[in-house]
Amino acid sequence: MKLKKNVLLLTFFVFLFLIIYIFAAARPLGKELQMAPVWTIDIRQTADHSQKTDLLPFRLGQTMGYFTADGKIASMYTFPYKASISRFYYAQYGSDAADTAFYKPDGIQAGIIVPCGFPFFDENRIFLFMPGGTSFMQCNSDGSEKWRYEGAVPITAFSSSPAGCVAGFADGTICSFTADGRPSQAFTPGGSDYPVILGADISSDGKYIACMSGQNRQRIVLAKCEREHSIITFFKYFDRDQTRQVLVKFSKKNDVLYYNYAGGLGVVKCLSGKHTEIPVKGWIITIQESETGNTIYVLSRDESTYTVYILEDFDNLLGSFSFSADSAFILAKDNSLYIGRNTQISRLTFAEK
Repeated sequence: MKLKKNVLLLTFFVFLFLIIYIFAAARPLGKELQMAPVWTIDIRQTADHSQKTDLLPFRLGQTMGYFTADGKIASMYTFPYKASISRFYYAQYGSDAADTAFYKPDGIQAGIIVPCGFPFFDENRIFLFMPGGTSFMQCNSDGSEKWRYEGAVPITAFSSSPAGCVAGFADGTICSFTADGRPSQAFTPGGSDYPVILGADISSDGKYIACMSGQNRQRIVLAKCEREHSIITFFKYFDRDQTRQVLVKFSKKNDVLYYNYAGGLGVVKCLSGKHTEIPVKGWIITIQESETGNTIYVLSRDESTYTVYILEDFDNLLGSFSFSADSAFILAKDNSLYIGRNTQISRLTFAEK
């Protein structure tokens, strides 16, 4: 009788636990991100030169130009040596570049960069890297000199933002400059046997700089700029070194740092220092942020295989897909992702359902 009573009592508590668990743990099912193809175009099609506004840049192999969100090629140019293109400017140049003319997306000449060097367009910011690889200058919108930095150590990393720019050097030094060219920060991360800066970025508000540095105990460093000093708020060493230039990038809101380590994508919350790592095949080429949500698109390359990773909410990997190509790019605009592959560009839209 006592055994039967104990069995009934145990059954009652198990049943009660299941009821409480069901109601306590119940939650709505998470939304799924659904992808829908919109169009695919060939960049070799006849260009529609009447398209003059809201143009998006592309570069695939030795071809560059602009296209529209509704799938029209506005312009297409082939170049034999090198070229630079952004949403605001484009130019092609040779190995002995001088008197380099550059143009607006509508094909109208914007100006001429007279000195020798390689032009680089980052949105509407114009830079010229001098022969020898130790000096650079920022240009005005007509190509004239705005300010110049002249050094003796090779520049191994560079990035810019509306707040200014940052340069990393072969001797392990990293320097940042304000938008008008004044030096603002300079320090050496150290911590490695062979100092060299392989990647760097500056936040759009100028409050943070970050870099990947060193060989034999390579590490990522995040520093907060306090007046004339840089305070390191996060760093991490790696077991494997990279010997190529590395992508280091702040989010548009300046609250997240992304970087490419040997084996994946590192993500750091700038304020809390929360850190996570996401395995990625190959090396990361670019990171794009959705303009209408909190979705992040990452493009990596492993030989001839490209992979697009889709992330949400800091470090939540939603999925990925791969394709083979000789050259590729991704570009995020509104709720769409544009993917270039060899001679084709496709538009995909994403929506939560």
